[in-house]
Amino acid sequence: MPYVYSVPHLGNFVGSVLPADVYYKYLKMKGDDAIFICGSDQHGTPTELAAIKKGIEPSVLADEMHERVKKLFEKYGCTFTHYGKTNTPENKEVVYSIFNELYNNGYLLEREDMQAYCNVDKRFLTDRFIQGTCPYCHKKSARGDQCDNCGRLLEPSQIIEPFCAICGKSDITFIKTKNLALELNKLQPDIAKFIKSNSKYNWSKDAINKSLSLLKEGLKPRDITRNMKWGFPVPLIGYENSVIYVWITGLIGYIGITKEWDSKRWRDYWQNEHTQLIQFLGKDNTIFHTIIWPGMAIGSRLGFIMPHTIKESQFLVSETVKFSKSHGVGLNMSAALEILEADYWRFALMHMYPENADSEFTERGLVETVNVIMNDKIGNLAQRVLKLSKSNRFLVEGDISVDDAAVKKIIKDYCDAFDNMQLKKAIGTVVRLADLGNGIMSKKEPWMLAKKAKDDAKAERQSKKIFSELLAITYAMGILLYPFAPKASAELLSYFGIDTEPTLEMLNNKVKPNLDEEPKPIFQKMTNKEIEKLKKYA
Repeated sequence: MPYVYSVPHLGNFVGSVLPADVYYKYLKMKGDDAIFICGSDQHGTPTELAAIKKGIEPSVLADEMHERVKKLFEKYGCTFTHYGKTNTPENKEVVYSIFNELYNNGYLLEREDMQAYCNVDKRFLTDRFIQGTCPYCHKKSARGDQCDNCGRLLEPSQIIEPFCAICGKSDITFIKTKNLALELNKLQPDIAKFIKSNSKYNWSKDAINKSLSLLKEGLKPRDITRNMKWGFPVPLIGYENSVIYVWITGLIGYIGITKEWDSKRWRDYWQNEHTQLIQFLGKDNTIFHTIIWPGMAIGSRLGFIMPHTIKESQFLVSETVKFSKSHGVGLNMSAALEILEADYWRFALMHMYPENADSEFTERGLVETVNVIMNDKIGNLAQRVLKLSKSNRFLVEGDISVDDAAVKKIIKDYCDAFDNMQLKKAIGTVVRLADLGNGIMSKKEPWMLAKKAKDDAKAERQSKKIFSELLAITYAMGILLYPFAPKASAELLSYFGIDTEPTLEMLNNKVKPNLDEEPKPIFQKMTNKEIEKLKKYA
């Protein structure tokens, strides 16, 4: 779930929410009983730090940004079952129930830590309030909870040359304080058993390797409380100045938001052994989902399900375009819509989806994806087929059905790719379908054959067969496009009389194209004006 201290950038979007939405749309096309739960992660130091800089209360900023980000996701065509937030009574109830059970079951350890304290701002520096150099990879962008570069979990005391993120000063003292830690060491055997049994379900290799590597090192107790004000207060005497750590309220937030959606049905999903929990996340968030959440679920003994599939994304990086959520600059989701409509970004980002390795975002790559793949291959094929059919309607005979073996093979590959969580391969099959149609166009030249068909019975029979093939490909392309470019999919399917969300079952139906409507392009090339807007973020 995205932190809502600022607008997510495109790397954040493609790392979790977008592929989750794409996959959810596929599940709905299949007819599966699936819900898509997400929301705003409102607690934690990023939100409090941003609120301090704006001079407002964290709760005010969190709620304002929640509404803004929610509307932004809707503009991008995301179809959540429910997009909620973590600072709610529902989430608080679930957080406290799990916290209390962990405490009662003996998995919370009271311990004294050396916590950083800023002598300038007169406050403890937890998580992102303290920054400096990572002790492992030596990047100078480490924070008190984690290094985004190497993904290692950190403690503030490990940071080299630390400084306060509020005042920027290094006048820091480490003071002994009391916190509660989740005893992951006690839970390690059960966590290890979970990972070894569940990682066969299409987990990303990197997620498996990271988790096994941490198990090999040996799990250690991990603080789940923080000396700060913004968050759910720790419900124990002696912890009046502490809150439950944001990653705890965030991980449990998936459940709390489901409860916010439906106070009666949430247990049907979260405490049902037949539920498959599929989670999409960036590689910097893996350990929280593969180690910490399973540890809490096991330790609470409340029967909550654990991840079935962990789909970890690598990073979308750029040497030529600015991406920075924490610094509030660069090509974020809001700025991107001022350049291109949502469908273009959805398709292009999934085409460069960093599924198994970091991928590079470049201006040239975006232009090529839009102009060559979306416009030339997919859009032009659809418009040419529909225009040719309209001008030669005497050759469009009867209903259209998807029965060509080559098309069916591509559809099967599309479904197999989704079922195996290979989303880049899935979008590649849509391009393959367009290539098949363009190949028929180039090889058989139906416009030339149509001219002969008026006076030649053989040419007429050939033309009818080719037009039927091309219309079937266009129809199938409209359905397969839906998870990646829902607006373009709807526009294309409207020519076949479909005005509802598509299903895979529709590929077995016979349809009749509307040849009275003038075909319009579903995609267009990027204009010079749009390219110049993009260059502003170089």
